[in-house]
Amino acid sequence: MKNIRTIVVDDEPAARSRIVRLLEADPDIRIVAECRNGIEALEVLRKEPVDLVFLDVQMPQLSGFDVIEKFAPGISPFVIFVTAHDRYALKAFNVSAVDYLLKPYDDERFNISLARAKDFFEMRENKNLADRMLELMQDHLNTRKEFTQEYVIKEKGREYRVAVKDLLWIRAEGNYLVLQTDVRHYLLRMTMNMVESELDPVDFVRIHRSFMVNMAHVQSTRYSGNNEFTFTMSNGKHLLSGRSYKEQVARLLTERVRK
Repeated sequence: MKNIRTIVVDDEPAARSRIVRLLEADPDIRIVAECRNGIEALEVLRKEPVDLVFLDVQMPQLSGFDVIEKFAPGISPFVIFVTAHDRYALKAFNVSAVDYLLKPYDDERFNISLARAKDFFEMRENKNLADRMLELMQDHLNTRKEFTQEYVIKEKGREYRVAVKDLLWIRAEGNYLVLQTDVRHYLLRMTMNMVESELDPVDFVRIHRSFMVNMAHVQSTRYSGNNEFTFTMSNGKHLLSGRSYKEQVARLLTERVRK
């Protein structure tokens, strides 16, 4: 059983009561406090360790976004925004909210949001993934080797030099790899394991048996359910991670949420 320390922040008593009632049905949730406004929420966050915040957007004195901006250093609970206004949705996800719960919502929609938050909590608790990622990156920097910077592609009698930094992603297709740039794609006769060993693992991350992405060209990531994540690339395309790559993808996503 998990022990997810949770606070509910809403200036409407009825809205708070309903969230509390739904949370009390889940044995993984421990309600730390109910807060009537952002000032009370910040006071609780200064005194108590909190994992999850259900946060109203429009409140007197401090809005939900104001509360997030005033989080003290080192305080990084997961946030689910709860509001009657859909115009704040984009801003909510820009501050790495786990979900955006639009009033009125039914029990099923609430439980979907809660399940998403619990997935993020599990990822963070799984051997402190974010710290492990930083340690691995530091080890990598300390033992850095020379990685491939470009590939020479021969195609119909012509030779193309493709810079690794220009690659958005690499996809396996039969006996070839598809090197995707912002302009076009190129075919390279090489296995995914071979190219993975030649590229800097800080820049290129394997998210699927058939896909590797260049993190410099990842615009955003979000949890899609069922241990899968959606990567939105700089050209607007969406790539779905494989379930078996959950742990290494989780390290990236957890660090994004904490920032």
